[in-house]
Amino acid sequence: MDLITPIIATLLAVVPAIFWMGFYYWEDYRDPEPMSVLFRTFLAGCVVAIPFLVLKLFLVQIPSLSIICTGASSVLLFAALEEMAKLTASIFIVMRHRLEFNQLIDGVVYAVTAAIGFAFVENLFYFIQFLNSGQDGLLQVFAFRSFGTMLAHTLFSGLAGLIWAYAYFSKQISPFNQKHLLAFELKDFLNHEMLTLHILRKNVLKAKPSERGGHEKKMLVLEGILAAILLHSIFNVTTSLQLFGQSLTFVIVPGLMGGLFYISYLFTKKLNVQILKVV
Repeated sequence: MDLITPIIATLLAVVPAIFWMGFYYWEDYRDPEPMSVLFRTFLAGCVVAIPFLVLKLFLVQIPSLSIICTGASSVLLFAALEEMAKLTASIFIVMRHRLEFNQLIDGVVYAVTAAIGFAFVENLFYFIQFLNSGQDGLLQVFAFRSFGTMLAHTLFSGLAGLIWAYAYFSKQISPFNQKHLLAFELKDFLNHEMLTLHILRKNVLKAKPSERGGHEKKMLVLEGILAAILLHSIFNVTTSLQLFGQSLTFVIVPGLMGGLFYISYLFTKKLNVQILKVV
């Protein structure tokens, strides 16, 4: 059995994971989260990534089902499942370390850490397949998977984690204390205002938790996930399409850089003020 390929693939996947973990940890230097808790969050992200990779490999092997892995259905389905899985992984860890989760910016920290774990496993399998294929262009693939795909994962999850944190720190019952986190009725969804814009205007820009509660808190969490899914889908489509034989990947570069600068900006705001009463 060839052990060189998995070793090289592991090194290629580990380097960007360490880089982005270090980057976000440094951004949170004012009141960093315990490394042990972050490592558990990273592992949780790794664990939830495995079923997706197994599912994709299974679907590709069956001709009648392989169409699910291509086209618009793949873009929307896997983007939705991945974003929900990454946020769930971060919530799973937070619920076991609530005393450490005492700032709004912590929603970003834990969400991006789970996303890095998810992207690490995804990159590991991708690099193994690429090395076994014998194709050229490893450096370009490494750069894109490390500073494109992995960064994108952290940005999408960071957005969902931030909006979830606003709901968590609201004055009323936290969303994940509800029996059904995303339960809602269609008529309520259609009649309600889109809370994301309200939260961005009234709370995110003023760096304070939302005072909304109850059903609307669940709607807020749902909209955060939907926003992450939308951005993830746009990323997948843009990196998959070609125009006049040219890849459109370059189109998303300004967006990724803008998202990175915005998250860095959030760490400098009052989002890192401790909120002592969590529940």
